[in-house]
Amino acid sequence: MHPSSLLSYYPTYAILDEIASYGNYKKLNIFIDLKNTLQTTYMEHAIVNIVESSKSTKYMDTSIFSSLVSFLSFHKIYGMKRGIDISFVIFFESGDSFYHKNISKQYKISRKIDNLYGLAREDRDLFFNVLQANFKLIENAGNKLPKVKVIRLPNLEADFIPYYLLRRKLVPYDGSVGHIVYSNDHDMHQCAAKDCYIFSKSAKTKRIIRPGSIMELFLKKPNDIPDYYLPLAMAVVGDTGDDVEGVKGVGPSRFLEIFPQLKAMTGNMRTIYQNVENNQDLFLTVPSTIQNKHLKKVVNSELKNKKISNNLKLVSFELISRALDNPIKTEMIKKRRIIEDVISNNNFYPAESLKPALEQIGVFLEESSIDFLYI
Repeated sequence: MHPSSLLSYYPTYAILDEIASYGNYKKLNIFIDLKNTLQTTYMEHAIVNIVESSKSTKYMDTSIFSSLVSFLSFHKIYGMKRGIDISFVIFFESGDSFYHKNISKQYKISRKIDNLYGLAREDRDLFFNVLQANFKLIENAGNKLPKVKVIRLPNLEADFIPYYLLRRKLVPYDGSVGHIVYSNDHDMHQCAAKDCYIFSKSAKTKRIIRPGSIMELFLKKPNDIPDYYLPLAMAVVGDTGDDVEGVKGVGPSRFLEIFPQLKAMTGNMRTIYQNVENNQDLFLTVPSTIQNKHLKKVVNSELKNKKISNNLKLVSFELISRALDNPIKTEMIKKRRIIEDVISNNNFYPAESLKPALEQIGVFLEESSIDFLYI
């Protein structure tokens, strides 16, 4: 199986050129939402190929790792041709997110993979073992490559990683570097900001998502609501992709209708975050009578069971980041330490040492693919 058939999230040179031109960037930092960009891996043909390959040789199938190396090499070759310095941050999680499950047991419940196209139990177990082994290999070997950082968070949803690293300035964020997030999850749109763009790829389209367009994309209508209100909109409308249930009957159009009043009642996002973080009332004021029935639904859902506040804790990257900044549980301290240790470690193995080590465990890469990562 060719590497690009598993990780097929390739941009064109024209797309990369366009992003580089926005700020005349000579450095690009690419954030890769690994599991999102590896969606092809869960298709039937890929699963069967991985299982059969692992059965037919003495080595574990490492095509997932190989596909990532080819993907990184593609970008390094682009950078070499354009005189642009390319770095990578690869992020993913393992296991359920305790932070999210403590708020809602339904979080991402529909994403559970069940029978894998009717595969026998033995083959399902083999596939998941190979998958986890490849993720472990990506974590260990990836962090030994130059200008590659691999962050694997156990039991914490990793989507917030680009936001956290950029907003806390744990990676260069001074206008000299352009940042691109590779993911088609719309919650990633929270990362879009000055010098940070989203590359979204589906089966039919490839597009660049720029700051200033986020609320129009989510609400599906032109509007002048600032991007940073996206988490509030997601908390009210819901996020079906992550099984976050919004207020029944309040969709994008209704949110647009009630937004001015909702904003007047809650204050700006800074105030909202402060109140949610401190478990205080979300609403600064509540009128004695509310004429708009949709706004009334939103208010009642919050007053009865804190639905909006809890949804904000689920979807807001800023609130997750604050939980990491000021941890009240040991597990969050450990997660922050993982991130800090990976970002601060600049050691890497020379290619002449890494390649033989990989070959000993059955990783035989396309000729020179790994060499490009040392450019």
